Amino acid sequence: MMQQPNLLRSTSPDGYIRLSEHALARLQLVHSVSCIDNELLDELRANAFDALCAGYTEWQSTRFPGSVAVSIGWDWYLDRTSGALLVVGPDVRSNIMVVDVLGEDVGMAGTSRIIVRRLATMSWSRAVEHAAFPCAPVLNAPMLH
Repeated sequence: MMQQPNLLRSTSPDGYIRLSEHALARLQLVHSVSCIDNELLDELRANAFDALCAGYTEWQSTRFPGSVAVSIGWDWYLDRTSGALLVVGPDVRSNIMVVDVLGEDVGMAGTSRIIVRRLATMSWSRAVEHAAFPCAPVLNAPMLH
């Protein structure tokens, strides 16, 4: 099992947990919740997304005694053409602030881009599918993969 970075001892005064991109890549995240969001679906369709459905998901780091939990949440949609669950990016919600090699904040936009790259390495769609679509055969389950 992958160990968590030892940087998760506390938050900064501004509420962020500061991590390097390397530490973020090593972070073990577990699914917390995923739900359908019809208002998001309406908003995406109004912005020309070819979405069948949409929702949000939240993931957290595993917690160890004396550590704080990292939380990452994002919106997703089921693309009509590809049948894939896709991140509505680049905005993600998180208590992480990524820092560069000098320990300087890369900023909110930079952190979001790095987190979205991290999400691309995760197998998150299966967990979201099972949580948000408990009756997947109704939605033509083979297209959700």
